Amino acid sequence: MHLLRLFIALAALTFFFSSEAYSQAADPRKPQAKKSPLLVGPVAGYNKSSHSGGFSSIAADANCPTFEAGTENGYYFGFSAEYLLGDPKNANSSIIARVVYDYQPAAFQLEGDNYPSRPIGSQNVVNSQILHTSVFKYSLLNFEVMYRFNLPGTMLGVTIGPQFGIPMGGTQEQRYELQFDPNNPVQFVKETEPGSLILKQDPSDPVVGLNGYKPQYVDDTKTSIRLYEGDIIDPNPFRLALKAGVQYEILAGNLLFVPAIYYNFGLTKISTSNNSSVSALQIGADLRFSL
Repeated sequence: MHLLRLFIALAALTFFFSSEAYSQAADPRKPQAKKSPLLVGPVAGYNKSSHSGGFSSIAADANCPTFEAGTENGYYFGFSAEYLLGDPKNANSSIIARVVYDYQPAAFQLEGDNYPSRPIGSQNVVNSQILHTSVFKYSLLNFEVMYRFNLPGTMLGVTIGPQFGIPMGGTQEQRYELQFDPNNPVQFVKETEPGSLILKQDPSDPVVGLNGYKPQYVDDTKTSIRLYEGDIIDPNPFRLALKAGVQYEILAGNLLFVPAIYYNFGLTKISTSNNSSVSALQIGADLRFSL
């Protein structure tokens, strides 16, 4: 949320200084003497990413849930180029191209079934409810081409276009975690290999790993079992999305500050082995100057 606060503050300051001091300044989007209708500059913003569509728990237990939806805070930054259509002095439409680094993580948490545990300081085995958690860290290099049209007589525009993404990195982690009760703290009783937190192998135990990963306790308190940590399983090498939103152009001297809000709707899957996809609500801004 720090990025969101920074964006709001920057937008407010830019609007304040541009409202009067630059009221007579040349519009970089409609220059009086400009040979090139091209504007370029940096972009940055905040993602509220949402992973949806469902994927199965790694554990081979019939009681394990299917993760349906997870959200997390992310960000994006990059570079944009805008080409004005028609006479630059009167153009109300343009084509905007961007190249951005996009971080779209997600965190899932679901209540699960009961699992053998032991009250701390006791040898009695009881069943305690657990949480199934999964965390994704997902980043892409995105290329997008958007059409922009300003409402007549205003600096308010609508934009829409496709986005093509190449995953640059992606990891996932899944855990069993005991729900903490301060009045009755418990820990798992699953035995470990000598001198380590790695769980002993037991074919009848539903706690299993994947891709060669050996499940293990996260720490010495034995309240959390990590089932898997590594690359996203069966990653899709390509992401296609449709991005649409609204923007507002603010003049700041010979610069154009363009705050915007978009919805980035993922059309393809994150993994080829399940139905999960990622979309995002994006709040950000472009800063442009004419060439």
